[in-house]
Amino acid sequence: MLDNILINDNELSKFGDLNNLSEKAEALLNQQKEVWELVKNNFAALDNVETKVYDFVNYKISTQYNPSRIISSSAKVDKKSIENRKCFLCKENLPEVQKGVLYKEKYVLLINPYPIFKQHLTIPNLEHVPQKIEDCFTDLLEISKDLEEKFFVFYNGPKCGASAPDHLHFQAGLKNSTPLEKYYSILIENGEKILQSENLRTSLITSDIFNFICIQSDDKNQIEIEFERVLTKLKILDTSTEEPLLNIISHYQNNMWNLFVIPRKKHRPDQFFAEDDAKLLISPASVDMMGLLITPRENDFNILTKDDITDIYNQVLLSKEELLTLFKL
Repeated sequence: MLDNILINDNELSKFGDLNNLSEKAEALLNQQKEVWELVKNNFAALDNVETKVYDFVNYKISTQYNPSRIISSSAKVDKKSIENRKCFLCKENLPEVQKGVLYKEKYVLLINPYPIFKQHLTIPNLEHVPQKIEDCFTDLLEISKDLEEKFFVFYNGPKCGASAPDHLHFQAGLKNSTPLEKYYSILIENGEKILQSENLRTSLITSDIFNFICIQSDDKNQIEIEFERVLTKLKILDTSTEEPLLNIISHYQNNMWNLFVIPRKKHRPDQFFAEDDAKLLISPASVDMMGLLITPRENDFNILTKDDITDIYNQVLLSKEELLTLFKL
């Protein structure tokens, strides 16, 4: 079954260079565009995607009108719905035309057929195991390092945007495609230092729109230890789920990990569940937490205001006061 979905280097080399994992992913995208009409059309549609920009203090939020993302944004992720559908990340349920690249005999790199970015990957585990970061955090760091040339890697918690919470997976997006990547240095300069040693810095970033934690180091072991400490803190606030509500972004560059841990209060804002004109079909996940808010419906994109955006983030993110208290700053 696995051999049916893997593309070998000999075939992949027809579509691009294969000197590193980023190049292999790009070659895979070229191959999938050629043989899979859905991928070809959805990536081509990104050339005409509409965006808007909203100004905040030391930050800008972009909105993207992207109709193809309605499948993910409106996904039913309750236990009954999950149990009653086939897992679309399991290798036996992938479309016949979908091919991938094996990673460390444990994951497969796939092209996301409903992209947000010019290059967008889904990276599922080969086994059908639950989405749980404690079981795969080292993998997240290693994948982001191996994809460093072109991609950042992100993890949506099982109750924070993962449309397949029953199947462990990451996603990867093209670098320099989000506001967070542009502004995080400024935010860190103005942030609260939680911990600093010779090769590790943990900062609490608070602003008029975002509150999150950034862990920076060139030492993978130090990142792992510090993430475990942060996760233990977050479990104090959230004892209702198996995993604290969070999104995680790993951005590896210049021999250093920049790890963004984004604690959450809830998955979807009240507007998602409203009726009629009050409804906004916005389901924030990692990319939205990076300042790129996805609106799959045109009307939502057109009517969304700066006040709406502020309210949505205030609903789904932990407050500055909650994080300051948690870390006793």
